[in-house]
Amino acid sequence: MGEKIHDTFLHLFCEKNSDGTKHLRLKGNDLFQRIGTRLKYYDMYKIADFLSNHDEIVNVDICYNDIGDKGVKILADHYLNKPNNLQYLNLMHCDIHAEGMQAISSGWLLNLRSCRVNGNKLGAMGARFIASLIINCPKLVHVDIADTDQSLESIESILIVIERSTLEVLDMSRIIPNSYYTRYNVATLADDLGAVLEANETLVELHVQKCEFDGHDVEILLHRLRNNKKLEMLDLGCNRVSDLGVQFIAKWLRIRPPLRALNVSANTIKNFGARALGFCLPFSKIRYLDISNNKIGDEGMTSLLESIKKFCQIRLLYIWGNTIGKTCCKRIERMIASKVLNQEYIDVKICNVDGKLSPAFYPANHYKHKYYCVMDHGCPVELKIKRNKVPHPDALPRRLINMPHVERYPPVNEELGLKVVRKKKCPEDE
Repeated sequence: MGEKIHDTFLHLFCEKNSDGTKHLRLKGNDLFQRIGTRLKYYDMYKIADFLSNHDEIVNVDICYNDIGDKGVKILADHYLNKPNNLQYLNLMHCDIHAEGMQAISSGWLLNLRSCRVNGNKLGAMGARFIASLIINCPKLVHVDIADTDQSLESIESILIVIERSTLEVLDMSRIIPNSYYTRYNVATLADDLGAVLEANETLVELHVQKCEFDGHDVEILLHRLRNNKKLEMLDLGCNRVSDLGVQFIAKWLRIRPPLRALNVSANTIKNFGARALGFCLPFSKIRYLDISNNKIGDEGMTSLLESIKKFCQIRLLYIWGNTIGKTCCKRIERMIASKVLNQEYIDVKICNVDGKLSPAFYPANHYKHKYYCVMDHGCPVELKIKRNKVPHPDALPRRLINMPHVERYPPVNEELGLKVVRKKKCPEDE
């Protein structure tokens, strides 16, 4: 890119926040459509200099660029080697290897709260530098190491560190490459994860998509989770959980764990699994349920919907990709009309076509859209200084769902002001 990178250019890609901080967004896909190229390693000199001169920038997003290990080293040598205010770093799919991960882990990252290195082929050699990063960052709460080509042995070295860490969000989706020619013992991975969740007292979210977990592996994982009192989000999407695994999840929900969000999308779940989950949902605290892209029929989906109106009602529900027949359509239409479900938080919309009710996809689930840093409109829009409102932690109404890549629910109502200390707990918190 060379001479195109200058202070004015970088200022145009900064987002201002209501608390006085800024976000620097230099997504490779956006840059490629605008100027025909992505960031190269030699562009990191000017970016590092720009970050050094603007302490108000706390979030750096340079995903999908061609900076490689050289670019990361330049960033570490000219910016991360001294005190800085960096809190969020996104290096997703930047062609980084173990050498680049070493440069990141050795930087001055005392304020870092979130680090994403997913999609980089760090390999087993990079595992010790991931562990080093977790140890050297006292404020780190979110780490994403998905799709980094690890092995069972290298993962164990990372999990040993996580047991004693203060991490709150861990993403390990497809962390071990798998094909018809290479296999690994999935049960061992499930047992190791269970041991971490049993020992760690801070982990709130666990994402393990595309790890080939079947029903028996879920049983091994949940056996350890009986002693966990912190986990609020369990993401098992795109595995092979099937009806057997959902049965084990349903039995676990009977003991009322603190779980508030469950993702079992794309797991070949059928009517039997949907009914088993529906019987036990009333005992749970789940407010976010993603059971989309399975093989549930109209009968099973109707049975599941009957358990939605419970003590802790489900607020976000995603079911598209299953069979939604006439009975299910009537049930959804009635639940939306009675305010049990909100159309903005369910991915199915019921339409009346020639006097018949038909389901249509409603784009309510933006999780993958935000996780993969996809452009909002698929193409570059006019460059304007974007201003983000950062909600106050005590803003009302009280937040019921607060996870990365998922919008806060319910949204802030400024007319209500800030909450005061309650003398009694809300029933939904019990």
